[in-house]
Amino acid sequence: MSMPTNNEYRTADTVQDTTVEPRRSTSPVLLMLLAFAVTAAALIWWTQSRRATEAPVAALPAPVMDDANPPASERAAAANERTRAERAAATRPAPISRDARPMAGNADPKYPAAMLRAGVGGTVVVVAEVDAQGNPVDVRVVERSGERDLDRAAVNAVRQWRFEPAMRNGKAIATSVKVPVDFKSI
Repeated sequence: MSMPTNNEYRTADTVQDTTVEPRRSTSPVLLMLLAFAVTAAALIWWTQSRRATEAPVAALPAPVMDDANPPASERAAAANERTRAERAAATRPAPISRDARPMAGNADPKYPAAMLRAGVGGTVVVVAEVDAQGNPVDVRVVERSGERDLDRAAVNAVRQWRFEPAMRNGKAIATSVKVPVDFKSI
């Protein structure tokens, strides 16, 4: 007796369908239409973006001569006159205005030895009346440091200083200037 195989016990409804469905492919005509549509869209976008960046060119209308519009020669003469006036104004020196200020080479105030040893420091604000030549005429303390020796040293130093005089409308004038003097112990 022979043994039955597995295929013999199968019924007709249990048999698997072994047929393979064919793979669907896209029509070449459809692919060409898609490529054409993408190319056309890109070309339209490119031309519109170029038009937006280009400056439009317009033709100028022919000039109309009437009494309201002077001839070109008169307009040119008026423009030349304005240019000459602007050049003349530019060559005139502009009025300079500035406040008096201490010169860069002024000596630092001498720190009083007793204050330096004690480690005392502070800021003294001095007002100097400066003449038109830049020399201090009157010097006085307006904000004290709290130490008489520091105030005196600041006043003595500023009396020896030289200043750039204040300028108004291009001329040196006498004025007053506030000068802060710092004393810092190291």
